[in-house]
Amino acid sequence: MINARLTLQQDFQPVPGDGLRMSRRTQPDKAFAAAMKMLRLRSGRALKELEPDVGVSQQAMNRWENATAVWPAERISLYLQAIGKTRSDLDDELDRVSKADSDNVISLPGRQNSSAEEVYEVSDESMAPWAEPGERVWVQRGVHPKRLEGCYIEMKDGRRLIRLYERGADGYYFFRRINPDITERFDHDEVAAIHRVKYRGG
Repeated sequence: MINARLTLQQDFQPVPGDGLRMSRRTQPDKAFAAAMKMLRLRSGRALKELEPDVGVSQQAMNRWENATAVWPAERISLYLQAIGKTRSDLDDELDRVSKADSDNVISLPGRQNSSAEEVYEVSDESMAPWAEPGERVWVQRGVHPKRLEGCYIEMKDGRRLIRLYERGADGYYFFRRINPDITERFDHDEVAAIHRVKYRGG
């Protein structure tokens, strides 16, 4: 895979009054889309809230974030400004996405590989648009997620959930669900294990 930071530097050129400009692409860049999506999720803003600032519908932005459509050059800086992020933030996030992508070894769903990673397919819309039905998530078994990182939860009743990890406190675990946007609370005794989601997509 081409280094994401190099790709960004090639595509963006400074322009007066804007600061960012991206050359025209004919195919979506999945690493770029994933980085932009994660920045928004970290900002806590919903796509609907961005419509007035970015000037397009949430459906259009959802396609950009999920790499089913190319990011228009003229909307990138508007999107970053709307979520309170900078080019430096985007550079850092692209580095993280690029590193995760280069480290991944794909295994069959539910089958453990030598690096203790497993890949699962998302089956519902509870985390859309962060993880859409049919997308895959790579899970690092035994690695605990940091705050607001994706996680794969094994419940003692047999359920398997994908969420964003918030915290553990006072005998409870707190997780963020995206669709609808709520915080879920589970007793420690209900949870068998929590594993970090290292990467997602495709």
